[in-house]
Amino acid sequence: MITLLKSKYGYKCTGVKLNYEGTCVNTPSKKMRFCEAVNHSFNIPLLLKSSSLSCKGSQRSMGLLNSDMELISHISNESKISEHTISEALQDIPVFEKPVVNIFLGIQQEMEDTIRPDMFILQIKPKETMDLIKKYIFKINAIPIIKPYPFLSVCGNILVGSLKQKQMCISFGCPESRRYGGVDDDNVIVGIPYSICNKLFN
Repeated sequence: MITLLKSKYGYKCTGVKLNYEGTCVNTPSKKMRFCEAVNHSFNIPLLLKSSSLSCKGSQRSMGLLNSDMELISHISNESKISEHTISEALQDIPVFEKPVVNIFLGIQQEMEDTIRPDMFILQIKPKETMDLIKKYIFKINAIPIIKPYPFLSVCGNILVGSLKQKQMCISFGCPESRRYGGVDDDNVIVGIPYSICNKLFN
């Protein structure tokens, strides 16, 4: 599937699996954001341990924070948005209740027979996204989830959102994902669960 996606949309497509129990030689030695790991995985498979997540947004998304207060304060200081508004927005951004142990990213075609991805994350242009939305509505008979929040775009709105709600999710990208995650100015981020991807392209 990943080869097909890359042939259609370019190299910025990656397969993702949570709580992978196998081995992987590429384990980052430094802490990084989830969106940063996604960007690296477009070129090379890697296993990101939850203990290596460097930002509070990723930690919250993976079910590793006991409280949102520090994250709310950080986002408010960075964005100048009121803490009250951020707190309300976070209630609409999904989180995994059970903490995630690790995330395997960059699953290649030859791996898919033994490692079935949970989902795919793509960074594609708006026109390609709209064409994909039309295909999604036609084949799945559902409307994709598009949330406008300027934070937790890749980790919360895309990764968690797609898997928990079993829907295609689309995000415009937060400043951090564009700064650290390699999201180009003219791209949006799309998350597609594996089962839905099969229905779309097979």
